[in-house]
Amino acid sequence: MEKIAIIGLSCLFPDAKNPEEFWQNLTEEKDSTSSVTVAELGVDPAVFYDPIKGQPEKIYFLKGGFVRNFKFDPSEYNLPAEFVHSLDNTFKWSLYAAKQAIQQSGYWGNQSVLSKCGVILGTLALPTKTSNQLFSPIYQQTIEPAISELLQEPDFHLAALPTATKASPYNAMISGLPAAVISQAMGLSGIHFCMDAACSSSFYAIKMACHYLWSRKANVMLAGAISCTDPLFLRMLFSGIQGYPENGISRPLDKSSRGLITSEGVGMVMLKRHSDAVRDGDRILATICGSGLSNDGKGKHILSPSTKGQTLAFDRAYTEAQLNPQAIDYMECHATGTLLGDNTEFNSIESFFGQHQASPLVGSAKSNVGHLLVAAGMVSLTKTVLSMSHGVIPATINVAEPLGSESSVISAKNITTKATKWPSNQPKKHAALSAFGFGGTNSHLILEQGE
Repeated sequence: MEKIAIIGLSCLFPDAKNPEEFWQNLTEEKDSTSSVTVAELGVDPAVFYDPIKGQPEKIYFLKGGFVRNFKFDPSEYNLPAEFVHSLDNTFKWSLYAAKQAIQQSGYWGNQSVLSKCGVILGTLALPTKTSNQLFSPIYQQTIEPAISELLQEPDFHLAALPTATKASPYNAMISGLPAAVISQAMGLSGIHFCMDAACSSSFYAIKMACHYLWSRKANVMLAGAISCTDPLFLRMLFSGIQGYPENGISRPLDKSSRGLITSEGVGMVMLKRHSDAVRDGDRILATICGSGLSNDGKGKHILSPSTKGQTLAFDRAYTEAQLNPQAIDYMECHATGTLLGDNTEFNSIESFFGQHQASPLVGSAKSNVGHLLVAAGMVSLTKTVLSMSHGVIPATINVAEPLGSESSVISAKNITTKATKWPSNQPKKHAALSAFGFGGTNSHLILEQGE
């Protein structure tokens, strides 16, 4: 398969409106997670908070990664302003990131190129603030009478959600339409769709985009993912499945960590066939030289990762890249901070990379911004592309008791707990990125330095 060039990169992460701000935060070892506020939750967090894990209809963890103080200008897009105002942040953030990636590629305003550009976006099929607003009248009609009867209060009424702006019906299809709106706003091709492959969605979207380029159905592709779920719903969900740390400690790659921190944001890349990018004199930020996907299907549990499925994704990526794992200088791990997940990932690395006598440096940006769920891979990719460009691997922060042992492939010395100069033992820089999702959606991406 021909290599695929990354010619544009964008992001909107906690505390970062673009890759430059994100890089600055990484180099400053900034923790961009914080406690959820009334503005995010829509209600005082104390109403639902209970520190004891497992209490029904309660959340036991308040930290998260949030996009704050972001100003969206609807006039920048070829859509009616009133329509854009009526859309959820899922649409607005996606439009912003798409424009940023196209601008960085140098093709903003070039309709002859953009008309042959597709877009694939990973999205979460979960409620958002605006979709809740849209469906609130239905909830009231169906739930209110039942609660009234249960409480024996005939005058009981549910509080209405605020409706400062009338929500567009587009918000009812929040998991499917953002890619179509991007295409409409920017005059892209008819290739546009959204997908949900859980926390591997970013790399699944990139893989699908590569296929459109290889088949020449598109000349350029936008690919990425967005996480923008209603914060209260998300906290109820992850409290219910007990994914948050009961001890309050979330430290990816650390033995004391007992859970993850859910976060929001979006990231995208502009992709092009490598030969075309070289021909057209594009700035190549990095090159995708291999990617591997796998799905475990039914395992012990939908939330239980499998070493077998993860190593299969590894194997497929290196087979496609025709690259020995020994060439990998650095691996950006999925490393969510859950004890089961992080240990399973290290066992997979031990199993696969050990048999190839490979021992790359490892780290995780989730220690900086939390876990962006479907968009987690875009955080990893953005960090890694910038790291290769700058020749420095930023520190994985908050690691006091590193996972791994001295006899393992990944020991404490492999974890980049301080800023580290990129290794110079290979002719070209190579990096690997992993993303693993609920239900066994596994993905592994191999990047080569840009030209």
